[in-house]
Amino acid sequence: MLPLETQKELEIVRKRGEEGTTLNRVYRMLQQKELFLMAYAKLYANKGALTPGVNPEDTIDGMSIRRIDAIIDELKEKSYTWTPVRRTYIEKKNSSKKRPLGIPGWKDKLLQEVIRMILEAYYEPQFRDSSHGFRPQRGCHTALERIAILGTGTRWFVEGDIKGCFDNISHKVLMNALKRDIKDKKFLHLIWKMLKAGYMEEWKYFGTYSGTPQGGIVSPLLSNIVLHELDKFVEDKLIPKHTKGKKRKKNPTYTKLVSAAQRERKKGNLRKANELRRQFMKLPSGTPNDSDYRRLWFCRYADDFLLGYIGSKAEANIIKQEIQQFLKSIELDMSEEKTLLTHAMTGKARFLNYEIGYNHADSATTIEKNGYTRRTVNGRLWLSIPQDVITRWTNKVSREEKVTHRAELINVSDYDIIRTYETELQGLINYYSLAHNVGDRMNYLRYNWETSLLKTLARKRKMKMSVAIRKYKKYTSEDGRKIVGVTVERNGKKSLIATFGSKPLKRQKRVSIQDEERATYNTRNELITRLLADTCEICGSTEEVEVHHIRKLADLKKRWQGKPEKPKWVQKMIAIRRKTLMTCKKCHLNIHQGTHDGQKLTKI
Repeated sequence: MLPLETQKELEIVRKRGEEGTTLNRVYRMLQQKELFLMAYAKLYANKGALTPGVNPEDTIDGMSIRRIDAIIDELKEKSYTWTPVRRTYIEKKNSSKKRPLGIPGWKDKLLQEVIRMILEAYYEPQFRDSSHGFRPQRGCHTALERIAILGTGTRWFVEGDIKGCFDNISHKVLMNALKRDIKDKKFLHLIWKMLKAGYMEEWKYFGTYSGTPQGGIVSPLLSNIVLHELDKFVEDKLIPKHTKGKKRKKNPTYTKLVSAAQRERKKGNLRKANELRRQFMKLPSGTPNDSDYRRLWFCRYADDFLLGYIGSKAEANIIKQEIQQFLKSIELDMSEEKTLLTHAMTGKARFLNYEIGYNHADSATTIEKNGYTRRTVNGRLWLSIPQDVITRWTNKVSREEKVTHRAELINVSDYDIIRTYETELQGLINYYSLAHNVGDRMNYLRYNWETSLLKTLARKRKMKMSVAIRKYKKYTSEDGRKIVGVTVERNGKKSLIATFGSKPLKRQKRVSIQDEERATYNTRNELITRLLADTCEICGSTEEVEVHHIRKLADLKKRWQGKPEKPKWVQKMIAIRRKTLMTCKKCHLNIHQGTHDGQKLTKI
């Protein structure tokens, strides 16, 4: 938990952000040890914490109060130097292409996290509700929920994509935005040096002339600060400009038929009244192309954005061009290939890998309190799972269009096989839980994955499929279906149960996002307390205490499973169930040199 003084300072920063007043003395705030402790507690569990940057020695392992003090001393002396990031390449999702990824050193990561905490406190109250990428308590699902609420009646979609956004963000534009809000030359100079630190690729140095630091902790926030200018332009200028009228004019044909039906009903001619009702229920109640009624909405997730417009195609094209011109003013370009204009009633927009279209069903009605019948579906947006997603995931368990086993899982346990299938597919189901067709599409996919799972288990056990079905498909799901599962008995402990497809496929109207800060509060508070205790948890020494880190506690248990004697440090980590162990310099060196058990532990 942050000390009261530090909490108060961050609260003042947040209040200044809410009021839109400038921020001063940020560089001084960077020198608070408590912020570095919280930054460490937040980052220590990250998968990449043990991955080195350019300097192989600069990782989270060996973290100590002394390392924090050294960073603070460099800041006080204005001598802090950012290290170039190590560049590597990773495959793009759903593509054969690769994208660059920068890996900073641990020292830079720690300072970037402190910078991020301060800047987030200031800018988060200023960011608009239309922005959902890389923000607390927001994500893909909140963006889709916003679209579903605002999108009723939409006629045109403008699908926007910024070409190479994160690599092409202008340092000048970013610094101008920061200078406008932050009046601290030392802090701004520190940010400028970070932007210009460059990267190393195959041990060759390359300078950076645009873009936010590749792989940097603070990079998403810096990108949002620049793209916040786009949000303001759309919400403060475009939306008021392209909004007209309070409501659509009534459709005269619809109104005429409704009045006629009422007259016939009063006369007692129910047959005629019902015939007229069937006619007007096929017509829109308002004038579809009312020239005096216009609406525009906007939603952005990182560098992808979607606009919905009620109006003509020509006007939608003008909106697209206006955005394009504005992006040029902040030195960004729209991707011509990915920026599309789609008619909502005849086509579907693609946003966050969902398909978004227009819903129409005259038969879906409800009777209101005043006795009138209202169509509840027409005009609302329909969120759906794209067919190519189902095809791609089916191909993962297929060969030559036939569902087959997964050979890479043959040599692991039944429990791990079922857990792997369940974890992978359930992650996809959770992402598409807002889709209206999640039941239909995912039922088909889950059936194929279950078939592949049974074939994998049958191949491992060298049995027929019919035998595998009888052996494994004897568990019951939450909604009463028979599903595949296995139980692992453990002496003196609760049995482990792995099942596949236990959750029912049901659309979620709203998806809650867990507060990551609250969820991990106790763990972080405990980590800081142990670090501040400055005591070796192996020998009790209080000299040169630092933290030993491992990637996974499960890997540690597996390495010494079944061995009668475990090193003291292994016993301690397993007992406290933590990936960290406070050690003195001597004990830490012994662990890495294998003095405790004769093995060098470079991969733990």
